Amino acid sequence: MSRVLFLLAVSIALLTAPAGHAVACQGQEVIFEDRFGDDTGGWSVKDSVDVKDGAFTFKLAPDDMQSNLNVTFMVENADICSDAVWPEGEQPVLGAGLLFWGENNKTYFQFGVLNNGRFWIARKQDGQWLGTIAANVDSPAINRAPGAANTLRVKTDGNKVAFFINGTKVRELRGQAPKGGWRFGLSGDNFDKQKDARVIFRTVRVTN
Repeated sequence: MSRVLFLLAVSIALLTAPAGHAVACQGQEVIFEDRFGDDTGGWSVKDSVDVKDGAFTFKLAPDDMQSNLNVTFMVENADICSDAVWPEGEQPVLGAGLLFWGENNKTYFQFGVLNNGRFWIARKQDGQWLGTIAANVDSPAINRAPGAANTLRVKTDGNKVAFFINGTKVRELRGQAPKGGWRFGLSGDNFDKQKDARVIFRTVRVTN
């Protein structure tokens, strides 16, 4: 009887555990972790960003994109994960993204998901978008419902990168990584040309 109760308890724990913990970064050493209890995690805090109470929130004007590279941490090879949450209620087309291979605020790569069930990978160089490596690719791995969470993961190894959505690998890429250390970050996109919007992140975790 005790064994049955134990197995039942384990099953309930697995079913009720947050999705982000189930598919979190898999490196052995934690380089950085932020659950956004306050704004001391090294993010650039400005009028378009709130970092408090367990949430990193981009406040997006109509037809707006915001990016935020972490200021205080540098990595080389890294496994980067973040839990993004769509806002509740009716919403425009929104994007939530991870930034990697960042040299500065104008030069980085971006991996993002849209709340219409698509993802993209793009590169920005000296403030200009050079091109989209993967544009509006449909993926059943994306949770689209208002209030739903998605765990984004980027795993780099030298010049190789793997991309995951909620534990599902969706793409691999070879590219030219920056020499030495580079920065990671978050991004939010609002594709509505008339209404403000918000994109929320609950965690960021980086392992080696």
